[in-house]
Formats: sequence, structure tokens, C-alpha cells
Amino acid sequence: MAVEERNFRSYYYDKFGIRVVEEKKSIEILMKEQTVSIEKLQQFCLRFPLPAVYRILVWKLLLGVLPANQNSQSFVQQQREQQFKDLNNGLEIIQRARETDPRELTLLKLYLLEQGQLPFEDSELLASEENRHFAAIAGGVCKVTEDDLDQYWVSSRFFQLVAKHRDTITLYPEITLKCLKKEDVDQKLWNHLVQHKVLAFLPLREWFLTCFVTVLPDISFQRIWDKMMGGSCYVMVYVAVAILIFFRRPLLSMTASEDMVNYLKQIPEDCGDRIVNEALDLWSKNGSLHLISKADSPAVEKGKG
Repeated sequence: MAVEERNFRSYYYDKFGIRVVEEKKSIEILMKEQTVSIEKLQQFCLRFPLPAVYRILVWKLLLGVLPANQNSQSFVQQQREQQFKDLNNGLEIIQRARETDPRELTLLKLYLLEQGQLPFEDSELLASEENRHFAAIAGGVCKVTEDDLDQYWVSSRFFQLVAKHRDTITLYPEITLKCLKKEDVDQKLWNHLVQHKVLAFLPLREWFLTCFVTVLPDISFQRIWDKMMGGSCYVMVYVAVAILIFFRRPLLSMTASEDMVNYLKQIPEDCGDRIVNEALDLWSKNGSLHLISKADSPAVEKGKG
């Protein structure tokens, strides 16, 4: 009942533009503080939709790309620009910069160069799973911003956030199945997926380690990343559950596991927001904020938060 009431209020506020205006005012107040409160910014991302106009700036603050103190931001920004310029120059010197490369591949090269892990041949770039995941995440960031500098720093630091929690995230597929069984009240979908051995073939691990960027439409995955930046990687469990529940009817009509897995590989544009809404409702219903530990905080280095 509480979820229904909250959804009604959200619908009412959204319809008349009330909630959007209030949330924008709140984030503006936070961003005007001399030293931006990272904790308050995280809480905002967890509790409210993040206005798109502030998304990249908020992400950079939460990922530690920019410092919380506004007096230091200009200097740090200059340092980031110089580092980025040096990395690009490095690629050119070793003749590894190619204009024909997809943007995410160039960002991957820059990151590997920064880490001292750039392979000798471009053909080896996507040989490792981690590099493929970085390229996927970078491709997602490129859909959020066209600024080269922001693309690099957000991609690299968000990837590091995901990598930091990799051991925990790899447990999410098992947790997802338990959650699905719980949420599938009549067990019809669950039994169908088990009967046709679909669960073992679902690319859940890939979904989680690429943060759904290859599955959800552009605007939809950004809303999930907002929650992750706020401190809850666990929200991804409910995204996976919501995808399966949302496509319950077509899945029940199929009997081949391969057909079901292929059907779920790319979510149609017009379904993304509805799936994310359902995922966030599940996340909220199951205690959202209580599922966040300090270890989940994107401000990974002591002192950032």
C-alpha cells in the first residue's frame, strides 16, 4: 500500500512539475556550498532523480574527479586536463592513436597507458574480460557527454569503482535468482525458467559488470548509474529482477532457452524507463538505503566523503 501511495504521489507531483522543481532547487543549493557535502550529494542521488543538467558534474564530484572544495576545483581541473593531454601525446608518440578507432577504444587505450598495461598490439586490447567491460562502460559514458576530458575521467574512475566491488558484484547473479523467486508470487515464471534451464544461460554476470549499459536504453541506464554513484551497487540486483518480471508474458510463451536469452539481450527503447521504475520500486520496497554499506561508497579514497 505504501508503494502504491508513493507512486501516486510521484505521478501527481511529476504531472504538475512540482517534484522536479523542488528537486532541482535542492541540488542547486547543495552545489552552491563552498565545500560540497559529498554525503548529502550521495543521499540526494539515492533518494531523488538526478537532474540531467547536473549529472556529469555530480558524477565527477562523487567519483573524486573533482574535489568537494570549490576553491580547489579550478586547479584540479587544470591538472586533469594536463594529465589527459599527456596521455594523448603518449599515444601519438608510440603511434597508437588512430582517428578511425571507436571513441571507447581510444579511452581504453588511454586508461591502459595510464595504468602501464597497454598491450603491444591493438588486436590484444579486447582479449581480457576487464578491458571489454571498460570499453562497454566508456561507451555508455560517451552517450552521456561529448566532452573528451569528462569521457575519460568519468569512464576510468567509474570503472575503478566497479572493479573495487568486483568480488561482491560477482555474487549478484545468485542473489538475483533468490530475489526473483521471492518476487514471483505464483512461482509460474520461476518454474518456467528453471524447467527450460534458462537461468544458467542468462548473462547476469555480464549485465552487472557492465552496469547494464549494453542492455538498457541510454536514459534508463543513466538513472541506475546515479544510484550506484550514490553508493548502492546493489540496486543492479533489482534491475535484473525487474527485467525478468517485466517480460514475464513473452518469456512464458517461449520454450527454447536460447530464444529467451536472445530476447533479453537488448531492451526496446520504450521499455527502459518502465523497467527502471519497477526496479527502483523493488529496491525501495526492500529497504534501499538500508542495503548500502560504507564499503559501497564511490568516494573510494579516505577523505573524499
